[in-house]
Amino acid sequence: MKCTFLIMILTVAALTGFTSSAAAQDKIEVRPDHHVGQATLPCTILDFTQSEIKVKLLPSGTVRTYPGSEIVKVHTPQTESHQRGLDQMHQGKYDKATQSFSEALNIENRTWVRREILAQLIKAALFQGDILKAALRFQTMVEHEPDARYFELIPLDWSISESLSPARSAARGWLTDPNEVRQLLGASILLTAPDFAAQSEATLRSLATSTNRNIQQLARAQLWRLRLRAGDISLLELQRWERNLKLIPEHLRGGPCYLLGAGYAQLDRHGQAAAWYLWVPLGYAANPQLSADASLKAADSLKAMGQSANALRLYQETVARYPTTTARQMAEQMINQLMQEAGQKN
Repeated sequence: MKCTFLIMILTVAALTGFTSSAAAQDKIEVRPDHHVGQATLPCTILDFTQSEIKVKLLPSGTVRTYPGSEIVKVHTPQTESHQRGLDQMHQGKYDKATQSFSEALNIENRTWVRREILAQLIKAALFQGDILKAALRFQTMVEHEPDARYFELIPLDWSISESLSPARSAARGWLTDPNEVRQLLGASILLTAPDFAAQSEATLRSLATSTNRNIQQLARAQLWRLRLRAGDISLLELQRWERNLKLIPEHLRGGPCYLLGAGYAQLDRHGQAAAWYLWVPLGYAANPQLSADASLKAADSLKAMGQSANALRLYQETVARYPTTTARQMAEQMINQLMQEAGQKN
């Protein structure tokens, strides 16, 4: 599964001593659709969303908008604190990265770059498992730009069983908020809460008719959780979900793929379950907690198929790739169990 929007990954020029980023020159690399070759254009980036980028070309001053499909790379200067935060994120120092990004946010005056920094702050919170902070930062990021990049960072709950999210208290207020993003977050978090399940379901069904495609499709996929909780899913229904998956923007398919894995696991079709679970860590790395859990469950499916050696390797990879998640603890237990079983056989 290839996410076509991955070509828009932001590539930055590391100008570590630069502190007045708004005055520096940006560059974009453009490859027009159906053309061979690309051009590098000096410009000032005016806005950068999920679907397009608006720039003022230099030296002419002409304002142009390019669709996302034509953008290969974006180069923009960063403040020292912004670059430091990126380095700290790469090193897994999420607390320090949060401090650096917060400093960068205070001095950055370009709206689209502020959204980029907020996206990094959301990622840091997700790596730390802080759903409440991630949700609040996400709301800020998309408040004035519903088509903002990184919409895949929305911290929805994709679990099947009841979860005691620390964001539940705030989610009660979001559930009745007029803002659709807050409604979606609230309904997702409270869908498995007995006292709020009916209200959350009604909210999701309403959002499933939203004119915002991201919200509409995510709300529809969230309702799959109810079918899985009922435990009477059918093969035909899962096949219908697979067809519906094509309607969901590619960068938002991580959670729905996870639910498809859960559905096939319920039917003991463990080969298909493992394949769908693995799509999450392989293709949709926005939520490390979800990726870790999907990796763990993919290994569980391999074990259920009798592929103990492959399961062991995947458990070990889960531990190595996701050291700060709760899935790591479960993976370590399974590694010990499989090692003991292998020792008894020998």
